[in-house]
Amino acid sequence: MRKNIHINRDAEAEQANKLKLEETIKRIEEKMEQTTDPKSHQQMLDVLTELKQVQQANCLEILFDQCTIEFPAGSVQTGIVQPPFIVNVLNDPFFLNCCITPVQVSACTPCGVVGGVTVNEVKAVGYINYYFNLEFSTFFNDGEGNCAVVNQLPFSCTGTTCADNVICYASVEDSDPCPDFCNFGVQSVGVLVAASRAGNKATFTFDILHLLPDCNSQSE
Repeated sequence: MRKNIHINRDAEAEQANKLKLEETIKRIEEKMEQTTDPKSHQQMLDVLTELKQVQQANCLEILFDQCTIEFPAGSVQTGIVQPPFIVNVLNDPFFLNCCITPVQVSACTPCGVVGGVTVNEVKAVGYINYYFNLEFSTFFNDGEGNCAVVNQLPFSCTGTTCADNVICYASVEDSDPCPDFCNFGVQSVGVLVAASRAGNKATFTFDILHLLPDCNSQSE
Protein backbone atom coordinates (compact mmCIF):
# COMPACT_ATOMS: atom_id res chain seq x y z
CA MET A 1 0.00 0.00 0.00
CA ARG A 2 1.37 3.41 -0.97
CA LYS A 3 2.28 5.66 1.96
CA ASN A 4 1.92 9.42 2.06
CA ILE A 5 5.42 10.65 2.92
CA HIS A 6 5.92 13.90 4.80
CA ILE A 7 9.32 15.59 4.46
CA ASN A 8 10.67 18.50 6.47
CA ARG A 9 12.38 20.77 3.93
CA ASP A 10 13.46 24.39 3.62
CA ALA A 11 9.98 25.85 3.34
CA GLU A 12 11.18 29.43 2.82
CA ALA A 13 13.43 28.57 -0.14
CA GLU A 14 10.77 26.32 -1.67
CA GLN A 15 8.14 29.04 -1.41
CA ALA A 16 10.45 31.58 -3.05
CA ASN A 17 11.08 29.22 -5.97
CA LYS A 18 7.37 28.47 -6.33
CA LEU A 19 6.57 32.19 -6.48
CA LYS A 20 9.31 32.72 -9.05
CA LEU A 21 7.89 29.90 -11.16
CA GLU A 22 4.36 31.31 -10.88
CA GLU A 23 5.62 34.75 -11.99
CA THR A 24 7.37 33.23 -15.00
CA ILE A 25 4.30 31.24 -16.03
CA LYS A 26 2.12 34.34 -15.74
CA ARG A 27 4.62 36.40 -17.76
CA ILE A 28 4.62 33.84 -20.58
CA GLU A 29 0.81 33.54 -20.58
CA GLU A 30 0.46 37.32 -20.87
CA LYS A 31 3.00 37.46 -23.70
CA MET A 32 1.19 34.66 -25.56
CA GLU A 33 -2.00 36.72 -25.58
CA GLN A 34 -0.12 39.54 -27.31
CA THR A 35 1.68 37.35 -29.86
CA THR A 36 0.34 36.82 -33.37
CA ASP A 37 3.36 35.03 -34.85
CA PRO A 38 2.55 31.26 -34.94
CA LYS A 39 6.18 30.18 -34.48
CA SER A 40 6.72 32.38 -31.42
CA HIS A 41 3.35 31.33 -30.00
CA GLN A 42 4.25 27.64 -30.33
CA GLN A 43 7.66 28.20 -28.73
CA MET A 44 6.05 29.87 -25.72
CA LEU A 45 3.42 27.14 -25.49
CA ASP A 46 6.12 24.44 -25.42
CA VAL A 47 7.99 26.21 -22.61
CA LEU A 48 4.76 26.88 -20.72
CA THR A 49 3.80 23.19 -20.89
CA GLU A 50 7.16 22.16 -19.43
CA LEU A 51 6.94 24.71 -16.62
CA LYS A 52 3.42 23.65 -15.64
CA GLN A 53 4.60 20.04 -15.39
CA VAL A 54 7.37 21.19 -13.04
CA GLN A 55 4.83 23.21 -11.05
CA GLN A 56 2.71 20.10 -10.43
CA ALA A 57 5.64 17.90 -9.34
CA ASN A 58 6.19 17.03 -5.70
CA CYS A 59 9.70 18.47 -5.83
CA LEU A 60 10.47 21.66 -7.72
CA GLU A 61 12.96 20.37 -10.29
CA ILE A 62 14.11 23.76 -11.54
CA LEU A 63 17.02 26.17 -11.05
CA PHE A 64 16.79 29.94 -11.54
CA ASP A 65 19.41 32.48 -12.55
CA GLN A 66 19.57 35.83 -14.31
CA CYS A 67 21.79 37.17 -17.09
CA THR A 68 22.08 40.69 -18.52
CA ILE A 69 23.53 41.78 -21.85
CA GLU A 70 24.81 45.37 -21.87
CA PHE A 71 25.36 47.09 -25.21
CA PRO A 72 27.97 49.86 -25.55
CA ALA A 73 26.50 53.28 -26.15
CA GLY A 74 26.28 54.17 -29.82
CA SER A 75 27.95 51.00 -31.14
CA VAL A 76 24.86 48.82 -31.54
CA GLN A 77 21.62 49.55 -33.36
CA THR A 78 19.51 48.09 -30.57
CA GLY A 79 16.48 50.18 -31.50
CA ILE A 80 16.07 48.43 -34.85
CA VAL A 81 15.63 44.83 -33.65
CA GLN A 82 13.68 43.88 -30.55
CA PRO A 83 15.18 41.17 -28.32
CA PRO A 84 13.41 37.79 -28.43
CA PHE A 85 11.09 36.99 -25.53
CA ILE A 86 12.39 33.41 -25.19
CA VAL A 87 15.89 32.23 -26.09
CA ASN A 88 17.34 28.74 -26.18
CA VAL A 89 20.22 28.46 -23.72
CA LEU A 90 23.14 26.07 -24.12
CA ASN A 91 24.17 24.37 -20.89
CA ASP A 92 27.06 22.30 -19.60
CA PRO A 93 25.81 20.08 -16.73
CA PHE A 94 29.09 18.13 -16.46
CA PHE A 95 29.71 19.53 -12.97
CA LEU A 96 26.23 18.63 -11.74
CA ASN A 97 26.30 15.62 -9.43
CA CYS A 98 23.67 13.37 -7.90
CA CYS A 99 23.78 13.07 -4.12
CA ILE A 100 21.82 10.32 -2.31
CA THR A 101 21.25 10.67 1.44
CA PRO A 102 19.06 8.44 3.64
CA VAL A 103 16.67 10.59 5.69
CA GLN A 104 14.11 9.86 8.39
CA VAL A 105 10.55 10.83 7.53
CA SER A 106 7.03 10.24 8.77
CA ALA A 107 4.41 8.40 6.75
CA CYS A 108 0.60 8.43 6.87
CA THR A 109 -0.82 4.90 6.89
CA PRO A 110 -4.33 3.50 7.52
CA CYS A 111 -3.16 2.90 11.09
CA GLY A 112 -2.08 6.50 11.64
CA VAL A 113 1.18 8.43 11.30
CA VAL A 114 4.24 6.21 11.50
CA GLY A 115 7.60 7.80 12.29
CA GLY A 116 11.11 6.59 11.61
CA VAL A 117 10.58 5.67 7.96
CA THR A 118 13.79 5.87 5.93
CA VAL A 119 13.86 7.02 2.29
CA ASN A 120 16.62 8.26 0.02
CA GLU A 121 16.75 11.99 -0.59
CA VAL A 122 18.06 12.54 -4.12
CA LYS A 123 19.61 15.96 -4.79
CA ALA A 124 21.25 17.75 -7.72
CA VAL A 125 24.43 19.27 -6.31
CA GLY A 126 27.12 21.30 -8.07
CA TYR A 127 26.71 23.85 -10.83
CA ILE A 128 25.61 24.37 -14.43
CA ASN A 129 27.51 26.61 -16.84
CA TYR A 130 25.33 28.23 -19.49
CA TYR A 131 25.65 30.37 -22.60
CA PHE A 132 23.54 32.04 -25.29
CA ASN A 133 24.02 34.82 -27.81
CA LEU A 134 21.90 37.31 -29.71
CA GLU A 135 22.84 38.93 -33.00
CA PHE A 136 22.40 42.66 -33.53
CA SER A 137 23.44 45.23 -36.09
CA THR A 138 26.65 46.83 -34.85
CA PHE A 139 29.28 49.34 -35.89
CA PHE A 140 32.11 47.10 -34.63
CA ASN A 141 34.01 46.89 -37.92
CA ASP A 142 37.61 48.04 -37.26
CA GLY A 143 36.78 51.44 -38.70
CA GLU A 144 35.79 50.13 -42.13
CA GLY A 145 34.01 52.56 -44.44
CA ASN A 146 34.83 55.57 -42.28
CA CYS A 147 33.22 53.76 -39.31
CA ALA A 148 29.83 53.64 -41.03
CA VAL A 149 29.71 49.99 -42.12
CA VAL A 150 27.19 47.90 -40.16
CA ASN A 151 27.89 44.25 -39.28
CA GLN A 152 25.61 41.58 -37.84
CA LEU A 153 27.53 40.25 -34.84
CA PRO A 154 26.68 38.08 -31.79
CA PHE A 155 26.60 39.43 -28.25
CA SER A 156 26.82 36.71 -25.61
CA CYS A 157 25.53 36.14 -22.11
CA THR A 158 27.22 33.51 -19.94
CA GLY A 159 26.96 32.44 -16.34
CA THR A 160 27.10 29.71 -13.72
CA THR A 161 24.10 28.49 -11.73
CA CYS A 162 24.74 26.72 -8.43
CA ALA A 163 22.60 23.73 -7.49
CA ASP A 164 21.65 22.14 -4.17
CA ASN A 165 18.12 21.00 -4.97
CA VAL A 166 16.05 17.97 -4.00
CA ILE A 167 14.68 16.39 -7.17
CA CYS A 168 12.90 13.41 -5.60
CA TYR A 169 12.62 10.96 -2.70
CA ALA A 170 13.18 7.32 -3.57
CA SER A 171 12.90 3.98 -1.82
CA VAL A 172 16.06 2.74 -0.16
CA GLU A 173 15.55 -0.43 -2.18
CA ASP A 174 16.12 1.53 -5.40
CA SER A 175 19.79 0.90 -6.18
CA ASP A 176 20.18 3.80 -8.61
CA PRO A 177 17.51 6.52 -8.45
CA CYS A 178 19.82 9.16 -9.99
CA PRO A 179 18.79 10.69 -13.33
CA ASP A 180 21.16 11.31 -16.22
CA PHE A 181 21.98 15.02 -16.14
CA CYS A 182 23.96 14.78 -19.38
CA ASN A 183 22.62 13.50 -22.74
CA PHE A 184 20.10 16.35 -22.92
CA GLY A 185 18.93 15.65 -19.36
CA VAL A 186 18.88 19.35 -18.39
CA GLN A 187 16.87 21.76 -20.55
CA SER A 188 17.64 25.50 -20.27
CA VAL A 189 15.79 28.55 -21.57
CA GLY A 190 15.93 32.30 -21.08
CA VAL A 191 12.85 34.50 -20.62
CA LEU A 192 13.09 38.26 -21.18
CA VAL A 193 12.17 40.19 -18.03
CA ALA A 194 13.55 43.67 -18.76
CA ALA A 195 14.59 45.69 -21.81
CA SER A 196 15.79 49.17 -20.93
CA ARG A 197 17.14 51.91 -23.16
CA ALA A 198 18.71 55.13 -21.92
CA GLY A 199 19.87 57.45 -24.67
CA ASN A 200 21.86 55.27 -27.08
CA LYS A 201 22.66 52.53 -24.55
CA ALA A 202 20.60 49.41 -23.91
CA THR A 203 20.47 46.47 -21.50
CA PHE A 204 18.44 43.28 -21.88
CA THR A 205 17.88 41.04 -18.84
CA PHE A 206 16.79 37.41 -19.04
CA ASP A 207 15.68 35.00 -16.34
CA ILE A 208 17.53 31.71 -16.89
CA LEU A 209 15.59 28.52 -16.13
CA HIS A 210 17.23 25.10 -15.92
CA LEU A 211 14.70 22.24 -15.93
CA LEU A 212 16.20 19.22 -14.20
CA PRO A 213 15.26 15.62 -15.03
CA ASP A 214 13.23 13.68 -12.50
CA CYS A 215 14.36 10.43 -10.93
CA ASN A 216 12.47 8.30 -13.45
CA SER A 217 14.05 9.80 -16.56
CA GLN A 218 16.92 7.33 -16.73
CA SER A 219 14.66 4.30 -16.88
CA GLU A 220 12.24 5.68 -19.50
